[in-house]
Amino acid sequence: MELIENKNVFLGTHWDADGVSSGAIIYHLIKDRAKSVKTLSKGDVFVIEKEDVPDDCDIVICTDIHVSREIEKPAIYIDHHPIENGEFKKDFELVIHDKDAQSCTLVIWENLIKETDDAYLIFLTLLGYFGDGGSRDEIPIELEVKAMDAFPELMVRKPSFYSNGEYLTIERYVSSLNVGKRVHWSGQVPLELFKSIDSWEPFVYNTHPLAKELQNLKFELRDLYKMPVDITNLNHLDYIKIDCDKNIQGVLCARHMKDKPILVMNRFNDVIMGSMRVPDDLDFDAGQFLERFSDKIPGFVGGGHERAGGFTFPIEYYEAFMKHLKEHP
Repeated sequence: MELIENKNVFLGTHWDADGVSSGAIIYHLIKDRAKSVKTLSKGDVFVIEKEDVPDDCDIVICTDIHVSREIEKPAIYIDHHPIENGEFKKDFELVIHDKDAQSCTLVIWENLIKETDDAYLIFLTLLGYFGDGGSRDEIPIELEVKAMDAFPELMVRKPSFYSNGEYLTIERYVSSLNVGKRVHWSGQVPLELFKSIDSWEPFVYNTHPLAKELQNLKFELRDLYKMPVDITNLNHLDYIKIDCDKNIQGVLCARHMKDKPILVMNRFNDVIMGSMRVPDDLDFDAGQFLERFSDKIPGFVGGGHERAGGFTFPIEYYEAFMKHLKEHP
């Protein structure tokens, strides 16, 4: 709080459910102490860049997304993604990092708000946790107890329609947070929603205008998820290439994944936007696999977790990328 007291803060975060939720938590923690807080939720390039930062900013906070070393402003870095070589060459005012945490929201919860009984902050923590693939059977016990007290109706286990397992009611709301990035290539709509409310009810009960907008976007995407695709099989993975103005690579990965890793590459404007998913029973790290291309393909930015990752690179290097993909399993 001392670092942001009466300062103009720029808060940058990732565009997925964990990024939006972690960014929203930090926003609500600092909004009454900072002079101003401007926000950005992005992911088309997985880094907050110098040009993203307003000139009048006094300090930058980044959650669930890398920080460019070109940024000259003082910065606070809060994340759980693996650190690339030299990432900490930038001098940060504060670093809160745990590469073993399931989500950035759990990093924040463990280090900053573990004593809170605020139902909204607990709700946001769990949304980020489930958004980054957290298991309902591995929720930290203190967090689960607080959630059961704060919103027991959202912690009810129900039988899944898609498998023999169960799901918690709260998990149903994660997908709504991702439609912003899929339609607008930005998490600004869900982030603005979470900044505008201070309890979970307007989102869950769909009473806030931005919550209604997210629901409308979900309907807009449904037919795209069913688009026909051509799947190419390599020995070590499958891949799909599409040309779509919506950011649906991750959904198509999950929809078409079978017994090995799968990549979906989408040509959008002058870049390739890609997602990768890995079956749970495979010993394969998507994040580490994608990071290998960083020194092979100019302009390549990519990484992620064991089961899911994302990447982007300029379209002119598509053939070079495919050559490496096929020759270096």
